[in-house]
Amino acid sequence: MKILVLTQSFSGCGYHRMMLPVSLMQKEKARITDVFPEEFDYDIVNINRLWPKDDIFELRKKHGFKLVVDVDDFWILDNYHLDFDTYNEHLIDTKIIKHLKEADLVTCTHERLAEKVYYHNKNVEILPNAIAYGQNQFTSERNESDLVRLFWAGGISHEEDLKILRPVMKRVLNSDLKDKVKTVLGGYSDSNIREQTIWKKMASYFTADALLPNMAYRGLPVFEYYKMYMESDIKLIPLRKSTFNGYKSNLKILEAAGKGIPVIVSKTNPYLGFPEDIVYYENWDKNIRALVEDADLRKEKGRALFEYCSKKFNFDEINNKRRELFLSLLT
Repeated sequence: MKILVLTQSFSGCGYHRMMLPVSLMQKEKARITDVFPEEFDYDIVNINRLWPKDDIFELRKKHGFKLVVDVDDFWILDNYHLDFDTYNEHLIDTKIIKHLKEADLVTCTHERLAEKVYYHNKNVEILPNAIAYGQNQFTSERNESDLVRLFWAGGISHEEDLKILRPVMKRVLNSDLKDKVKTVLGGYSDSNIREQTIWKKMASYFTADALLPNMAYRGLPVFEYYKMYMESDIKLIPLRKSTFNGYKSNLKILEAAGKGIPVIVSKTNPYLGFPEDIVYYENWDKNIRALVEDADLRKEKGRALFEYCSKKFNFDEINNKRRELFLSLLT
């Protein structure tokens, strides 16, 4: 089985959904690139959502490969999403749907999304997100800290989500916890005015206007982004309840699990379904205090989360299913 993965090197979705799984999969050969090669010798072409050029279907006719399209979130954005106008202007949702319809196989992250895909293509299979714990960058190591580190990581599209924590962090500041914690923000970027403006607001939300001890990690390449988790003791995962957000994946929880970091999350999809003795749902003030004040509890909850995710979202098992699905296209 010879696989061509078409994705961008900076794509987190491409990394977790295609690059890493295919690189660790048993196969004859694979190539990961963002340019369709002139010399073509592959059985399967794997893309995420859509290929920006309209020639992928003609190329399939020419070379006879099987097209596998992976989707990890919904193609219809909330109207407040940063990319809402761009998506509408360029008809991105229409283009994604065309790729879904044309695909020989569509893979996605969970049943809710599979139901949406099924309307366009009945050949859809669920491959949950998974992390290859202990392999490559995904080690369990963390740095030591005198302060308990409250950690959040993401991009500027999460401003509305992070805003949920604004009053929470102000209450932390005005409590006895202020001398016990440090806020760590991961994913910072300032490549243009838009990013600078939004990140300034996001940092303000999470650090109580920089009055709490804080540090920020600049966004790292996908092959080394997990370094940010070295500075984390409790991960906060706020998510605004919305249609688009409900079709996201639970990757942020899986990432925390790899280092045994307990999590407090918004009680909404895609995070519903985790046992309540494994994941803390909201009650931000109460749960932050409980975890900050009890190191043994942090260790216990982090270990339980790792064990649960290692079993429920086992990378090798899920990737073996991916391989079998790919092989079935060639028989």
